[in-house]
Amino acid sequence: MFDHVEYSVSDFSAAHQFYVPIFEAIGARVAFLDEDVGELGIEMQGIVQFLITRGEPTHPKLHICFKALNKDSVQKAYSGAIAGGGICNGKPGYRDHYAPGYYAAFVHDPDGHNVEILFREKLQST
Repeated sequence: MFDHVEYSVSDFSAAHQFYVPIFEAIGARVAFLDEDVGELGIEMQGIVQFLITRGEPTHPKLHICFKALNKDSVQKAYSGAIAGGGICNGKPGYRDHYAPGYYAAFVHDPDGHNVEILFREKLQST
């Protein structure tokens, strides 16, 4: 549905430290980084899909969800986000009340946005 998402952060360095481990865990990579200007672009499959810029933090606070490759990448993204200054808003685990096989973790970024890392298990029908 979306081609890309961009928003502003109050502390570019803190946001960079928070987000890059998440992207590495889900198989994305830094496409460009300009610390002087305060711009970070993340690409997946050759398309820049996520951008942050230095400025007044985006309000209201967002809930953004990144698709993980598997449960292990959810754990790696969560651990990296916490090590990068994030605040736990839900440890990795199943949230079957959302949907069967919904495995996710939630972390608040340095500006308080709720960042979710999600892996949806494909359940076999019986």
